[in-house]
Amino acid sequence: MLAHVYEHLLAQYVLKYLQDKGFFISSDITLTAKTYGDTCFMDAEFHNPEAQDAYNEALRLFDKRDIPGSAALRAAAECGIEMNRLVTELVQDKLLHKLSSVQSSAWRQQSDITYRKADDKSSVNTLFCMPYIKYGVESKNLFPEYVLEYSVDEKYIQSPVDQALAAVVIQAVALNFLVMIREKHTVYDRGDQWSEASKSVGYRMFLGLIKKDDNIVDQLKREFMEYMQFLSASSFCDNLQAALVRCSHNYEQVLLGRDTLNSILGGCVIGGEGWLKMADNKLIGQILKAIEIDVYDI
Repeated sequence: MLAHVYEHLLAQYVLKYLQDKGFFISSDITLTAKTYGDTCFMDAEFHNPEAQDAYNEALRLFDKRDIPGSAALRAAAECGIEMNRLVTELVQDKLLHKLSSVQSSAWRQQSDITYRKADDKSSVNTLFCMPYIKYGVESKNLFPEYVLEYSVDEKYIQSPVDQALAAVVIQAVALNFLVMIREKHTVYDRGDQWSEASKSVGYRMFLGLIKKDDNIVDQLKREFMEYMQFLSASSFCDNLQAALVRCSHNYEQVLLGRDTLNSILGGCVIGGEGWLKMADNKLIGQILKAIEIDVYDI
């Protein structure tokens, strides 16, 4: 359980740190954090070689920082949403002390490990009670769910390549905006879905919230507009352009898989020249400005 809370804290810190340094999900890095029993795994795939130094620095800084109580509480609540269980008891000082002890442990490379067997009593799937934190009974009806629906109107799309670019930009924006959302709100990403449309592009992200919030819709819309201003002034478009160039000659690093794009485009495959055509900073900026968002509960 402790590793699970630690995982949420660490992943959020690393992704926020990378954004502050000008590196973004999709274009520069793909980060996967998982907890297996009492072991926290971080898998990082670097699309931009320069992101690796920033990632390593983020790990070093996280080990040295004093974890804020508010961040620990938010991470514990996020784990609850993920497991469909409310936090019923939490002793903040003890939780922070336990997290600090984990921080003092050295990181180990997966390549250096033969195996690590988790304590049978520490499985995240079977243990929901510790002296410093306790989760209640599982129920899928505890947490309200909201949808963030991103779209680009068909008037901005003249060809399948434009449509593919819109999909790439939308997903990159959505994934990076989620990092900023988690700085202010207690949410858990419950998955995503592409909309079926002839030319326009729509992408839905489903978020579980800790509680129903009548103000969250307007707040997220306002925060999205502010975030778009941040992206426009950042290296986001340049980084995405560089990533698209890499996609044109490295099919192992495409920003959206062939199956996904084929489905979005209604039976169309994008090749190397298509990825290269997408790598246009001006077009990326135009798509970025064309993205609209709707937020609603379900």
